[in-house]
Amino acid sequence: MTSNAGGTPRPSPGRPPSKNDPETSAPNRVAVGRINSLWGLNGHVKVTPLTSNPARLQPGEVVLVRGRPTRIIDVVTPQGYPIILFEGYQDRTSAERLRETLIEIDEADLAPLDEDEYYVDDLVGLDVVTAAGDLVGKLAEVLGTGANDVYLVTREGKKDALIPVIDGVVLSVDLQGHKVVIDPVPGLLD
Repeated sequence: MTSNAGGTPRPSPGRPPSKNDPETSAPNRVAVGRINSLWGLNGHVKVTPLTSNPARLQPGEVVLVRGRPTRIIDVVTPQGYPIILFEGYQDRTSAERLRETLIEIDEADLAPLDEDEYYVDDLVGLDVVTAAGDLVGKLAEVLGTGANDVYLVTREGKKDALIPVIDGVVLSVDLQGHKVVIDPVPGLLD
């Protein structure tokens, strides 16, 4: 999470919640992209980036594809998203096997985070509690809205809650204690 001027913790978009993906990352790995479909005849594939670090998906980078280290040979972006050619998959037939495959890196290769900065995966699943200690629910997803992030919190027997990540509402994140402490404004949890 990055901290804004007021000190509110915000998630780093460097690692999205893989728990919501149909195919999840292996333990100690982080998904940085998902191969969607083929593009052309030479083995290029369309990729949905799952990282805010564009350097992860550049020519020469080595990533894990199907669990094996694989070098990126070429990247083009004619339609605004990366179209990648991987070493060992330089024809349409071999690239076809990559459809719906995650592109991963080892968790150890992640950049260190600043204080008050967290990866989204580390937040998903945390208990959300009020400053008074009342359980609100489980943090299920972090939504990027542009102005500020929003925590989607699932609540047993109640409608999901949307908690804006702003000063005065999100008070703290305690990864060791497995909780996010909030001070809900009136009507936020109704």
